[in-house]
Amino acid sequence: MTNKKIPFLDTIYHLRSREHAIIYDKKLDISKEEEKEVIELLRDEYEKEKLNYPFQDPDFDEVAALWGSKIVYFTTQLVLNREDTASKISTLFPDFGKPMTPSAMLSADLCLRFLPQLLLQLQHMDADDVILPVLEQKLKQFPYSGIGYEMNLENIDLSIVLSDSCLTQLFLDRVTEKKDKNRGSLEVIKPLLLANFGDYKTIFWNEL
Repeated sequence: MTNKKIPFLDTIYHLRSREHAIIYDKKLDISKEEEKEVIELLRDEYEKEKLNYPFQDPDFDEVAALWGSKIVYFTTQLVLNREDTASKISTLFPDFGKPMTPSAMLSADLCLRFLPQLLLQLQHMDADDVILPVLEQKLKQFPYSGIGYEMNLENIDLSIVLSDSCLTQLFLDRVTEKKDKNRGSLEVIKPLLLANFGDYKTIFWNEL
């Protein structure tokens, strides 16, 4: 990283390297240069993470990675900067707009995994915040990133998660790590989770 202040890049770099965010004063614009640098940063991060992926790892999806990073960046900036929030929602938090794939879900997760923590902060500040349901919908669309966050799981679509052996195993591992009983109890997940526990299912399931 250089010493030049590049808000978007700096925020994503700090999230990935130190797991904390930087809040700037109304820095809601992103240059094309920053986008390219963030994509390369996340590509490198993906290459590192996939070394520990089980089975065949999906390819990096730079469109999904950039989209996820923007969602988290704008959420971070709106923690304090809330002028005329309602008019900005559709612009700052668009739908993904591309076909969902295992590659997209894992690439977006590089940043989306931090969204639940930000949502908890927003809830603490204002439980009726207008952007909460919008962001929760993003986690519903990208269910791997929402693990550990309490939300309505009715009609949640896990077909993409279950379509890929690598993503399925990562999903089960994160449910176990986060002790997410709600997701672990889902009809399509519980038998896979119990099979994953093997002889230790009584120990792990009791923890959940």
